[in-house]
Formats: sequence, C-alpha cells, structure tokens
Amino acid sequence: GRPWALQQVAHELGDASAPSIPEGIVFSDMITGHYEAMLTFYGVQLGARMARKHLGWYMDVANTPVALRREVLTATDTAQVLRLIPLATTERSAA
Repeated sequence: GRPWALQQVAHELGDASAPSIPEGIVFSDMITGHYEAMLTFYGVQLGARMARKHLGWYMDVANTPVALRREVLTATDTAQVLRLIPLATTERSAA
C-alpha cells in the first residue's frame, strides 16, 4: 500500500531525495493501474484474487470506510472494483 516506502527510508538515511507521495486522483489512478496490471499478468480470476491484499493495503493508507472497503474486497466483478477504487481511495488527501 506504500510503494514509495523504500525511497522514504533511503531519504531518511540521507541517501535519496524525498519521495513524491501521491494523493487524491493520482493515488487512485496509481491503484487502478496496479489492479489492471495484475489482471493482465495473472488473468482475471487469479489476478482479482491476488489483488485483494494490495487493495486492502491501499485502502488502509486511504482510511477507507469499513463498508466501502468490504464492498471493494468482496466484489466479484472487476468492472465494479474499477468503479469503486476512486471512491475508496480519493479521501486520502483529506485524511
């Protein structure tokens, strides 16, 4: 849920520049791209199942409400998940 974490650690150790931490629609677009890439790489059925843990981590960062989180993680239709990702992850900038 935090792909920038390694660069952040390196920055704190003085070995790298500060990471750009995405927020709002940029964060949502990053998650959508990751989800779509997993569906392409693993196939729809396995990719959707494997992506759930990643979506959960992203929603932890976004402070997604429990009911919406449950809806995303239990959806069986990938199109529905893609519609829900922006709703579940764009509140991060307000958190």
